[in-house]
Amino acid sequence: MNGLWQEKKSFTAYQLMGHTWDLEERVDIMSWTDKVPLWDHHCHVLVQPKHAADLERLGRALTEARGDYPISDIRQTVTYQEAISVAASHLGTECDESSVQLALGSVDYEAYCRGLFLAAGYEKLLIDTGYQPPDAWEIGDLKSAMGLDMLPILRLETMAEQLIARFDHVEDWIMAVKNTVQTARTEGYVGVKSIIAYRSGLFVHPVEKETAQAAYRAMKAGGITRLTDADLLNYLLWSLTPTLITEGLTVQFHTGYGDPDTDLAKGNPLLLREYLERYLSEGLHVVLLHTYPFHREAGYLASVYPGVYFDVSLAVPLAASGASRVISEALELAPTTRFLFASDAHSRPESFFMGAQLWRRGIDQFLDKAVKEHHVSPSTAYKWASMICWSNCKALYSL
Repeated sequence: MNGLWQEKKSFTAYQLMGHTWDLEERVDIMSWTDKVPLWDHHCHVLVQPKHAADLERLGRALTEARGDYPISDIRQTVTYQEAISVAASHLGTECDESSVQLALGSVDYEAYCRGLFLAAGYEKLLIDTGYQPPDAWEIGDLKSAMGLDMLPILRLETMAEQLIARFDHVEDWIMAVKNTVQTARTEGYVGVKSIIAYRSGLFVHPVEKETAQAAYRAMKAGGITRLTDADLLNYLLWSLTPTLITEGLTVQFHTGYGDPDTDLAKGNPLLLREYLERYLSEGLHVVLLHTYPFHREAGYLASVYPGVYFDVSLAVPLAASGASRVISEALELAPTTRFLFASDAHSRPESFFMGAQLWRRGIDQFLDKAVKEHHVSPSTAYKWASMICWSNCKALYSL
């Protein structure tokens, strides 16, 4: 890894109006994560190289707004401006959009992407296969191009709704879903993800079979193919969880901030309490994804419930100016054994790079303060850095 980290220094210098700012020199803190690899436990694939110079596509990858949101406003965010700086620094060009676009149009895009992943210190990616941006790079081709280990995560609701057309009765459908989950590991999946927060909210509760059958019958009669009925979603997840426990599959839950079709008020992870109380004692492992602006609530849950883990992906990198604060707040209560790195990045390599750099900066600041103000030993701080950046992921997903 020596070559990797010798290169890394050059990508911390950002240019603005002819002046170079070295971010490492501007922040007087100890670097606890500098030589620690990153295992991103929740992210997505990149778009194909033909979109290399599409800066609007870059901007759209740095927001959760709908497609009709003005790109002119997205360009006036800290996150977008930092992404342009990342690209300019790596391409060796002026830090303005026209120069970056011109350089991206002529660069070897595979080498460019690979260089950003290498410089950021990525080692392993866990890919949520439920979201594929238009013109996505196939995961096998992307894995070869980037030289990184990439492992898939199975999205439950997407898989389950693909099976509905085959069955007339809800119990037959549930059995087919269970059978698919039972073969998930042999198919290469290392975990599963639920987007019930998007569809009906995180108040996951038991539903009677008769109620579920009525909802299932109505869905099929109406020709509906998208699984959005709250009774069916809750029946599915409550019924499926014992199989997930038996198979040793960690469940990722979308919580908090995300696509605009989610009701943020229904994405508070505190709503999962009944579900957690029911299944954690049986060995269920849950990861609360994203969590912002409920990262403190997620930290609380991780501090009192065995089997609960969380991250602050998406906010890091999208809430770029507050990334360090969010990380610090997330760890106010939670032990470092329950906190994982994830970017939730997609489409563009710049977002992966920014997620990594903002993460390292935030963890470094947190650990530096812990050592200086709270009597945490340097050896413990280094151990925590490794746990948060990669080894918690390794243990949780049995990698």
